[in-house]
Amino acid sequence: MKLFLKGLLVLSLASLSPLASASVLMKPNPVPGAEYPALLQGNYVSDITTPESFLGFDVGQKTATPEQINQLVRLWASESDKVKLVEYAKSYEGRSLHYLVISSKENINNLDSIKENIQALSAPDSLTANQQKQLLKDTPATAWMAYSIHGNESSGADSALALIYHLIASKDDETQAMLGQLLVIVDPMMNPDGRARFTKQLEQNRSTAPNFDVQSLLHSGVWPFGRTNHYHFDLNRDFYYAVNPESRGRIKAINQWNPLLMIDGHEMGALDNFLFGPPREPINEHIADSINRWSKVFSEDQAAAFDKQNWPYYTGEWFENLYPGYSNYAEYRGAIHILYEQARTAEDGVKLRNGTIRSYKQSVHHQYYSALANLKTLQDNREAIFADYVENRKSHIAKDGKYADQSFVVLANNNHSRTQEFLDLMDLQGIKYYRNEQTLNVRDVTNQLGEVSKRKTIPKNSIIIPNRQYNAPLIAAILEFDANIKDSVLLEERQKTLRDGSSVMYDATAWNLTMMYGLEAWQVGQHLSGGLGEHQIKSGQFSDRDNAIAYLIDGDDDASVSAAARLLEQNLNVRVLDKPGLYNDIKFARGTVAISVADNQHKSGWLETLKRIANETQVNVQAISQGLGDEDLPDIGSEHFQLLRKPQIALLTQNGISPYDYGHIWHLIDTQLGVRHSHLAQELIARSDLRAYNVLVIPGRWYGQLSKATLANINTWVSAGGTLIVSGNSVGQFAKAEDFIQTKLLSDSFEDIQEYNLALTRQWLSEQANINNAKQLGQHKVSDSVWYPWQNTKDLKPMDKKQLSQWDKWTQAFMPSGALLATRTDQKHWLTYGVDRVLPVLTDDAPLLMTKSVTSAVARYGVYTDNKEAKERMIGWSTIPEGKDVSLRMSGLLWPEAAQRIANAAYLTQERKGNGQVILFANSPNFRGATKGTARLLLNAMVYGPGLGSRAPIQL
Repeated sequence: MKLFLKGLLVLSLASLSPLASASVLMKPNPVPGAEYPALLQGNYVSDITTPESFLGFDVGQKTATPEQINQLVRLWASESDKVKLVEYAKSYEGRSLHYLVISSKENINNLDSIKENIQALSAPDSLTANQQKQLLKDTPATAWMAYSIHGNESSGADSALALIYHLIASKDDETQAMLGQLLVIVDPMMNPDGRARFTKQLEQNRSTAPNFDVQSLLHSGVWPFGRTNHYHFDLNRDFYYAVNPESRGRIKAINQWNPLLMIDGHEMGALDNFLFGPPREPINEHIADSINRWSKVFSEDQAAAFDKQNWPYYTGEWFENLYPGYSNYAEYRGAIHILYEQARTAEDGVKLRNGTIRSYKQSVHHQYYSALANLKTLQDNREAIFADYVENRKSHIAKDGKYADQSFVVLANNNHSRTQEFLDLMDLQGIKYYRNEQTLNVRDVTNQLGEVSKRKTIPKNSIIIPNRQYNAPLIAAILEFDANIKDSVLLEERQKTLRDGSSVMYDATAWNLTMMYGLEAWQVGQHLSGGLGEHQIKSGQFSDRDNAIAYLIDGDDDASVSAAARLLEQNLNVRVLDKPGLYNDIKFARGTVAISVADNQHKSGWLETLKRIANETQVNVQAISQGLGDEDLPDIGSEHFQLLRKPQIALLTQNGISPYDYGHIWHLIDTQLGVRHSHLAQELIARSDLRAYNVLVIPGRWYGQLSKATLANINTWVSAGGTLIVSGNSVGQFAKAEDFIQTKLLSDSFEDIQEYNLALTRQWLSEQANINNAKQLGQHKVSDSVWYPWQNTKDLKPMDKKQLSQWDKWTQAFMPSGALLATRTDQKHWLTYGVDRVLPVLTDDAPLLMTKSVTSAVARYGVYTDNKEAKERMIGWSTIPEGKDVSLRMSGLLWPEAAQRIANAAYLTQERKGNGQVILFANSPNFRGATKGTARLLLNAMVYGPGLGSRAPIQL
């Protein structure tokens, strides 16, 4: 017994030792060189809460959470008379986004009048010379300091806390003088949802001892990482697409203040150092010369400040300035834009190649110090920068200016919801637009295929956007069909492509908004102003009538798909019209959604449900009392009114899947459909019961592939009646899988290339208005002179398999990094409801799809255009008919080698598999939430697929 008690005592004492307790963490050893002094060492007032006292640590010692940042800025706004706090948006997850206007007490008390003065200087045509001179002298310059738009690039937001505190609490004369001459608007946290995800990952992966290894989870993060917002959008590509609430609120606020300076604090690779402007070529030609000149002045001052600290840095190099959708969109409105790229440092610090440790606090210090240097340059040059800003704005509306004789026209159409989205974006950006109340004859017209006409007639009710406006550079940047790229840049790009496959382009080379939206538009070499009125779209109208037999929603409108999905979810019987119709003298497009009384009269409250959903989706509903189609158009009971099935959608996600593609599709479902759906982890799908779903969407992926067991499970499910939709580089695995689908990749098709070419010719012939071999019709004798599409093959000298493989390998190196290309769509296929014959598609180094079936190629790259002198010939693998050219490039950089490789391959395919179907998109159909034309194809696939493309099980 004594021995037992003695042993128990020993165990009890041992449990008190840290070495023997699993709940007590060991204190880490000190690490020489890992410490960094406090950033805020100035003379500060005592009645403003210090960051340290609120956070519990020095600013920059750790990563502040979104909740801490929002609580602290609210506290400071309540304590200081130098601050006005504005909530400008709420994220999808309900977090507030703020900006703080910081200036002298006098300026804060006069913010309304200062804002009026800024707006007057931004529209200076009504000012006299003396008024302008006085306003330039009296008006503070505005700087917009924006941080951490990527949630895992955290040092910017923490440096914002240091900057805010310093500006509102510092006693030094220099800061007081700065606040007298500047309005400093600090946007401390542009992506709170992404930052919340990132800080949670830090918390989960943090150890007791600091970790300086950039390969560890603390530094790398885990899927889906913290870069993006809730729906995994890169918000730094959303400044003119404005898809997300964070962007829309921010753009509205920035446009109200018209800042002269905009700072955007980012992070880059952990083992790098610090980059800032100015950028290198390519630089967008619509950025004013004065802005480029001032950027160099700011750069020189910032470099001198860094030199004093012996900090390494560089400018330009990989930083180009062609794409206008970053935060630098403010440059097109007149601001000087400066990018900060601090080498990323998770809060423990990073061990560099030279053996030193860069702490997180030092990273924060670099951004904080840069901000003060840039603000000092703005203060020192305030009047001169303001004067250049005003003169630039004047030049934009000058009758002899750069933008004087150019207008953009979006042709009248019946896609009311998509057009309204376009106009909402124009409103957000302060761009004026009009409607031509009558047809309008114009000259010097270029269409989206690059075809030039001396004279054209604009249909009435089109949208007219004159370029001659104060925001002319922004208008031109987003609406011109092509961005000009200098020959020297093209030469360097070509050389890099040939040498090692690298590129001088950091992002896409095409972004024209009308093409992205799939709206037909013209560029007109005139300033259009006469006979124009206000443009309004009538939507959300419910037109009932006595003795109604059905309610129709026109299929040209994207919102018709939204309404159909929501009606089906409510278990209403819904049909879709597969060809144009005419009822009660009203025309309806193919794809029109029909809710008939006969189908639904047994369902309680069905009409009220229809009215509610019509209001929610803002569709126009037209009741009809005539079921007989005029002339040869379909009748209400014909097979052309096809019954739909309720979509039960599953979306594949997690490791390996591209968070962007996944998030963009998820966002499309939630914003355009709002129906219940499921997200499935790809690690578990091999064992999942897929019978609960009739639609499975597999986004593009970053790495890896599905297991054989997963493919087998999906194969069984599709064959039983499922609709499988695959996008981007995920299609490759299915195209290569044995006996899964007939569609192949271009590189795998050369063995049977003549069969693919024959299918292409057959598809073209099926669309012709004349009959080949027509002379032999009606003869009683068998003709010996029948034409066949392969009979001239030898004369055309097609490449053999070896030559095609060599050609393919060579041309693949020249694939675009983001160009808008023309596709021709099958207008008899249900997937193309609401889509024009010519559809712009944003294309990069995406899979090129090949099919031997005429009906499987729903959209092919290239549009046949007339050329009477063109002979039948081969381009790459395909035969081009006599009298035709292939128009492909609409906007952006497309090397001729890549154009040959892409031409006539399929972008979108659909094929039967058992009772189900497989639909392949060569790349992301809802890229950045802005490719509205191809997004409509995806909506059709998800909502209409179960009813139109697969065979439903018989319901007994």
